Amino acid sequence: MQRIGFVGTGLMGRQMGRRLLLAGFPLQVWNRSKDKAGELLEAGATWGDSPADCARAADVLITMVTDSTASEAVICGRDGVLAGAHPGLILIDMASIAPEMSRSLAAKAASKGVPMLDAPVTGNPKVAADGKLGIMVGGPKDTYEACLPVFQAMGVKIIHVGENGKGTTLKLINNLILGVAIEAVAEALVLAGKAGIDPLKVLEITAVGGARTGAMETRGARMIGHDFSPHFSANNMYKDLSQVMQLAGEVGAFLPATGIALEMLRAVKNQGKGEMDSCSVITVIEAMANTAVKSDG
Repeated sequence: MQRIGFVGTGLMGRQMGRRLLLAGFPLQVWNRSKDKAGELLEAGATWGDSPADCARAADVLITMVTDSTASEAVICGRDGVLAGAHPGLILIDMASIAPEMSRSLAAKAASKGVPMLDAPVTGNPKVAADGKLGIMVGGPKDTYEACLPVFQAMGVKIIHVGENGKGTTLKLINNLILGVAIEAVAEALVLAGKAGIDPLKVLEITAVGGARTGAMETRGARMIGHDFSPHFSANNMYKDLSQVMQLAGEVGAFLPATGIALEMLRAVKNQGKGEMDSCSVITVIEAMANTAVKSDG
């Protein structure tokens, strides 16, 4: 089995690491806050004193951190992954970062003789715990094929998209759909409430037919119950949709619905609620309509 180093054991990373352990991969982990790695250490992972230490002991080094800045720091910084580069090491960055940063990191890794894949995921911590993530991979095809058993331990839909940066580009496109869908769900629930229809009826009818959406199925009940505990925060969705709009400008695409969803997330952030789940956009729409969504059921 390939020896895995794993950097970043947050909400998603710890579940992904657990799936690797269950699949039998030897796992060494590092996280800025060691206590967040406690669950994996108890399950059989070992601790590395730095990303570089994890890289030195690994065949495959996975990073799963917050954003482009964090990925660059743990990969290129002092005691970063590339400081522990050695012949045969493969780097997989699974964070949701800007495509241009993925390409830049891949070039820096290549200068150290390390092939890199950008492989962001789709799914929440529960999906990760079940090993059912979607994984979008950019980078050399032979490197992707060598790492396929690693990906299969964590996901059920693994797609090789193309060269470095294409995995993170597809992730942005995926999150464009999710962000706009969450906005649409929030608007529908507020409209139902104002029209005198129990919002639970909206959930029931959209479980079938053309209006069925994962956003309603995963967020609808939480919106009605005002449960905004973070699965994918408003801050993270705002970051991704901002990058989507930047990409659209670069390639000449016009994304009006995405622009509206982005502004609603900006309002959530301005209210100091950025750490809440992105479905908290419903609070902004409720305020605009002078109402609160609730069910009589």
